[in-house]
Amino acid sequence: MIYIQRSIEIKWPVLLFEGVFLIGGIMLIASGMKIRKQSKTSALTSIIIGAIIALVSLFLLFWTFLLGYNS
Repeated sequence: MIYIQRSIEIKWPVLLFEGVFLIGGIMLIASGMKIRKQSKTSALTSIIIGAIIALVSLFLLFWTFLLGYNS
């Protein structure tokens, strides 16, 4: 527990920045689902880009949290 708390205290700016990108990717996926009936191509593009951003963001969060930089 101490490792997790200390890791968050040291790396919080980077974790926050990556968390914002994760939320943005999830929002793109949700908006793609919502506009699916109106425009299939833009919905598919939004879902694909959102999924890529979310997956990359999750990978970077994992990498930063476990093996990231030390301030």
